[in-house]
Amino acid sequence: MKQVYAILLAILFSLNIFSQNRTPTSQTNQSLNFDNFLSGVKFAEILLAPEQETYIKTYPVTGELLYAIKDRMKKMGFEHVSLWTAEKIPQSELKSICDNVSVILHWNFADGAYRNITWTFISCNNDIFVFQAPENIGSGSYTDVDKKMYNLSIKMYGYQKPNYDESRRLKLNSESTNLTESKIKDYFNSKNIEMLEGIYENITTVGNQPKYKVAVKKTLTGYDLIYLGGAFNYLDWKEGDIKGKLIPTATSNLFKADWLMADKTKNSNFIVSFEQGLMNVLSEEQDKNIYIKLYPTSSFSNTTPSGVGSGSGFAISSDGYVVTNFHVIDGAKSIKIRGVNGNFEKVFKADVAVSDKNNDLAILKISDFNFNSLGNLPFNIAKVSSDVGTSIFVLGYPLRATMGDEVKLTNGIISSKSGFQGDITSYQISAPVQPGNSGGPLFDQSGNIIGVVNAKHGGAENASYAVKSTYLNNLIEQLPRGLILNLSLLKDKTLAEQAKIAKSFVYIVEVE
Repeated sequence: MKQVYAILLAILFSLNIFSQNRTPTSQTNQSLNFDNFLSGVKFAEILLAPEQETYIKTYPVTGELLYAIKDRMKKMGFEHVSLWTAEKIPQSELKSICDNVSVILHWNFADGAYRNITWTFISCNNDIFVFQAPENIGSGSYTDVDKKMYNLSIKMYGYQKPNYDESRRLKLNSESTNLTESKIKDYFNSKNIEMLEGIYENITTVGNQPKYKVAVKKTLTGYDLIYLGGAFNYLDWKEGDIKGKLIPTATSNLFKADWLMADKTKNSNFIVSFEQGLMNVLSEEQDKNIYIKLYPTSSFSNTTPSGVGSGSGFAISSDGYVVTNFHVIDGAKSIKIRGVNGNFEKVFKADVAVSDKNNDLAILKISDFNFNSLGNLPFNIAKVSSDVGTSIFVLGYPLRATMGDEVKLTNGIISSKSGFQGDITSYQISAPVQPGNSGGPLFDQSGNIIGVVNAKHGGAENASYAVKSTYLNNLIEQLPRGLILNLSLLKDKTLAEQAKIAKSFVYIVEVE
C-alpha cells in the first residue's frame, strides 16, 4: 500500500498537481533565492525553540509531530537529518558548515490539534526563511500524523528539494590577509619580531576540538591570529584568514580576544595568555586549549624574554640594592620594584647601578624618594661554588598572568656544575622554572644564595640554569664600599621556615 501511495505521489508531482510553493512567508535576505540556497545544502539539523522543548518534555505525546517532520525532511532529499541534540551529523562529513541548514520548529497544541506550525530555515550566514503551514493538524488515535504532516509539508514547500549542487553552496564571510605559512615565515625571518610572535599549534585536541595551526603577528593595536590550517570544516577556511584579534590588557602577556568560531561568528569572551613557548586560550565555558610554539624554533631561551614585562629580583642590601638578570632589564625605558616588605600594591622606581651583560647579571638601586629600607637581610651570598647533588630551592614570580603575584617555590638539586653547552659560569639545576623566574635567587639547603636563575632548556624536562654566585660577588665589588650582608639566619631551619623568611626579600621586577 505504501508503495502504491508513493507512486501516486510521484505521478501527481510530475503532472504538477501539487503546488510547488517554495516561497517562504518571510525572509531576511530578499536577494537569496530559497531554491538556489537549498540546492547548496546536504544536511539538515532540526532544532526547537526553548518553549517548544519544554512543552515536549511536559507532554511527550506531542513529540509525534517532531518525528513526523524529521521523516518528511528525509524524503525531501537531505542526505542526513539530525534531530534535536541526538544523531549529530558526523564531523568527518561536515567539511563545510554551509553544507548544513538549521531548521527551527514551532507549533501550538490546543483543542486536540497542532496549530500555527512553522518551519524556519537558517543558513550558515544567518539568512532566515520562514514557512507557515496553511492549516492545522488534528491529533488523536484516529489521526495519521505522519501522513497529515507529509501532505501539509508539500503545501508549505513542495515535494522535494533540488539536487545538491556544490557550486551553489554559500560561503562564510571572511577577512583574509592573503598570507601563507611560507610568507609568514619569510616575514618573521626578515624582521626583528617580538617574543610573542610566531606560529602555534593546538596540542589539546580532546574530543571534537580541531588541531588549529595559527600565526601570531603584531599589528598597530595588538596582534592578529592568522589561520594556517587544522579546521574540521576546512572548506570554509582559507590559509591566511583572520582567526582572531588579541587586545592588550593592563597585565603583561594577558589579552582579551575577539575569537572567530568555526562558523566565523565573533566571540569576544575569550582570554589568551602567553608563557615561554606556549599560548593558552581560555573560552567562556572555561575550556582551556594549549598551543605550542613551532616557529621560530629555539632549543634554549631565557626564562623571561627581553622587554616582555616582568622578572624576579632579590635584595642584597638594606639601602635598596636589588639583583636581577641583565636580560630582564635590557632595553627597558623604566624599571619598577614591586613587593617590598610584602606590599604588592606599591611600586618603587629603580635604576641600573652596575651590570654584567656577559654573565647576564644586573644590580638595581631603588631611587624612589618614598623608599626607606629593605630591612635586615637574613641570608648571605656564597663565595665558593657548590657541588653536584647539593639540595637547592628557587623563589620567584613565574607566569604572573595566570599564577598571580604570590611568590612561588620550586626545589631540586644541582645536576651539573656547568650550564648550557658546558658553560662554566652556570649551574644546571633540576628545580623547574618558568618565564618570570629570571633574576630570582637560588638557595642551598643552608639558606645561602649560590646563584641567580636565568634560563631553562626548552628541549629537556627540568633542566634549568643559574649564574653562579661567584660572578655575582665580582659584580658586587663594583658597588660603593660598605655593602655588608649578615650571616645567614636561615641555617638549620626547615624549607618552609626558610621560604617564609626569605620571600620578604624577593621582589617582582617590572619593566616597560
